[in-house]
Amino acid sequence: MARESEDTGMVKASKAKRQRKKKPKENKTRTVHANIHYDNAKGEENPNRHYANNKIKTTKYTVLSFLPKNLFEQFHRFANVYFVFIALLNFVPVVNAFQPELALAPVVFILSVTAIKDLWEDYRRHRSDKEINHMDCLVYSREDKRYVEKYWKEVHVGDFVRLRCNEILPADVLLLSSSDPDRLCHIETATLDGETNLKQRQVVRSFFELV
Repeated sequence: MARESEDTGMVKASKAKRQRKKKPKENKTRTVHANIHYDNAKGEENPNRHYANNKIKTTKYTVLSFLPKNLFEQFHRFANVYFVFIALLNFVPVVNAFQPELALAPVVFILSVTAIKDLWEDYRRHRSDKEINHMDCLVYSREDKRYVEKYWKEVHVGDFVRLRCNEILPADVLLLSSSDPDRLCHIETATLDGETNLKQRQVVRSFFELV
């Protein structure tokens, strides 16, 4: 009886595994609508409202979160925890070897220098983000019936953007048209993967006849 129950259990487990494998994969496609039809749409009228904006933010800290977050990161290093523990032991009269203030000074100095370095690096990231977010780009406006200048942070999913030669492109863009006779363009992705070789991209095949 025990063997039969074990066999039936194995059969059920194998069937469950097969059922899990046969589950259809989730559909990861998404539909993007052109924003020229929804220039003045607000709230639920805009079908692209669920997508994030194009504002870049690579900073780690804010004014309020810097001190607790930075200390939390620094105390993830075992050496810092060890030296703080040794310094705190000097406040116990039985085991103290140095004056408590003298023992704490090196640890506080190291933590302060590291915090200043992290703050400076985060400030540099903030300046870089601000510079990129405030770069100009050409976005098509249905009201003006032409391309108008906007900041890259103001670009939304579904906008038609006109790219110029040697322009920095801080966004994911689908190539719909090109001035090249072969409908090609060449891009450099050094800031993403470090490769300085130009990569070739072609207009979406569905738009070959429309261009």
